[in-house]
Order: sequence, then C-alpha cells, then structure tokens
Amino acid sequence: MQDELGTGPQPLSSALGGNCLACHSAELVLNQPALPKAQWQAEVDKMRTAYKAPIDPKDVDAILDYLVSVKGAK
Repeated sequence: MQDELGTGPQPLSSALGGNCLACHSAELVLNQPALPKAQWQAEVDKMRTAYKAPIDPKDVDAILDYLVSVKGAK
C-alpha cells in the first residue's frame, strides 16, 4: 500500500497502515524526525500505554522495522 499522498519513500507497511493510520495521517508519520530504533520503540510503547492505541502486539516489530527503514537516524 502506498502512502495516502502517493509520495512516500516506499510503500507503507500493512502493520503501520492497519495500526498507526487509525489515528495519524501518512503525512504525519513520514514527516517525523529521524530517530534511532530505541527511540522509535519508546514512541510505539508510549502510543500503546499512555494513549491506549489499539496496536496489535504482533505488529510492533513490523512497525518498528518500517519506521527505522524510512525515518531511522543515520
């Protein structure tokens, strides 16, 4: 699946689309600063715990892999 703007650096993962895009736009996700994997993990954990995002635990690794591949700190 391509991001909703059709401008993403690569197709959005189905895990990201099925979880994160319930609340966030693809544009918001793709315009985040580059972060190391540990910080992306903390962000996903915060969404699940503090904001009660209904992220399926089995999708967390796929979400992290995608975020690090497109917005990981170099």
